[in-house]
Amino acid sequence: MYAYRRIICVLFISMSLLMLLGCSSEHKYVELVKNGTMQMEPDIKIGRAFDEFFANPQWKYFDSTDNHKVVEFNGECTWWGQDAHCSIQFIITSETTFELWIVKINDQEMNKLESAALLHKALTNRDDW
Repeated sequence: MYAYRRIICVLFISMSLLMLLGCSSEHKYVELVKNGTMQMEPDIKIGRAFDEFFANPQWKYFDSTDNHKVVEFNGECTWWGQDAHCSIQFIITSETTFELWIVKINDQEMNKLESAALLHKALTNRDDW
């Protein structure tokens, strides 16, 4: 009976460590983007600006089917006077750099001009900065 409990305990600790290690790589890349800036507003942290501009902000990391490391932001905003869902993806290009990949409103990919306008608004819509 003692050996059985010991095995269960070791398995539980092992699974807990695996979960923690698995989360750390996601957290690392999400934090990279959130703490990063964009050329259009180099003094403004992306994470703070997005979390304040968009309603229901959510961040996640995943590996794409074509082996890119992707950080995705999802949030709610107003677009052309209508409630909209916004999805913004960043590609991790190295351990310390990333680039903007895709901006979508209601699952429709935006062109570069629309993307820049939305990002500029999100990054500069602040009262106290």
